[in-house]
Amino acid sequence: MASPLLYQDHLYILMQNGGMLNCYDARTGKEIYKQRLKGAKSFTSSPWLQDGKLYCLDESGQTFVVQAGPKFELLGKNETNDMFWSTPAVARDALYMRGVDWLYCFRQ
Repeated sequence: MASPLLYQDHLYILMQNGGMLNCYDARTGKEIYKQRLKGAKSFTSSPWLQDGKLYCLDESGQTFVVQAGPKFELLGKNETNDMFWSTPAVARDALYMRGVDWLYCFRQ
């Protein structure tokens, strides 16, 4: 199960099944949006944030890039040909992703 992510008074929750991203006002608990990420499979990896962008990696290797904030805006989608159940790690200028078959390192 993916852990929620809190950023600037917004709580983001990825639903394990169905490819849903929910955003709530962290102070009131009010739902801000509920959005299906088109083509997303189950989420077990926790989302991460960098430069005001929310990254959501599904089990099939698709990473959905969403603008953080109260309005849903899908900025892009990237695909990796592997299965992912663990949360990526960010270290300095690198992103490490552990797939079922491989360990990936992406650098800027």
